[in-house]
Amino acid sequence: MGEFNSHFKMKKYIISIVLILISIGAIANELNYYHKQLNKELLKTWEVDCSNMFELMQLSEMTINEGKFFKVEKNDSILGYVYVGRIRSCRAGGCSIDKSKPFDGAYEYFDAFILFNPQKSIEKVKVYSYQATHGHEVCSRGWLKQFIGFESKKPLEVGKNIDGISGATISVYALTDEVNYISQLLQKI
Repeated sequence: MGEFNSHFKMKKYIISIVLILISIGAIANELNYYHKQLNKELLKTWEVDCSNMFELMQLSEMTINEGKFFKVEKNDSILGYVYVGRIRSCRAGGCSIDKSKPFDGAYEYFDAFILFNPQKSIEKVKVYSYQATHGHEVCSRGWLKQFIGFESKKPLEVGKNIDGISGATISVYALTDEVNYISQLLQKI
């Protein structure tokens, strides 16, 4: 009987550890809306930190996208807007991203933030957590600079007003589509 209890306790212990590891993994994959790189960029751009961000809207309330819009204020004055979101990307080999379906792990993703000035044109785009296996080149500051000044009046198109990147085609299209969508949505808020 003692051996049975010992074996049962060991199984219970192993199951507990597995559940803890699964929980930690789920937490690690959550979108960080107050990332240290965002805080650093807010200090550099507007001399404020994430405590000056006030949530305007959570995207999942309206669409299947994961993300939030924030207003950045100081002394009752609007300094600008911030969008923090998770951008779906296909795994190598391609896929068709269906934004009407929830994120189920069938896609790769990367997390980014966009800073907008008070007139709602883009000040900065930053990819801060790139989880996809290919296309890391979209994280390049030089490539991301081409979004600065975009106001959503005329959509961005890869190959026309956005440069493509060999080896990062899927990520380029995913980010460009997201910037178009988010910029148009911000204009409506």
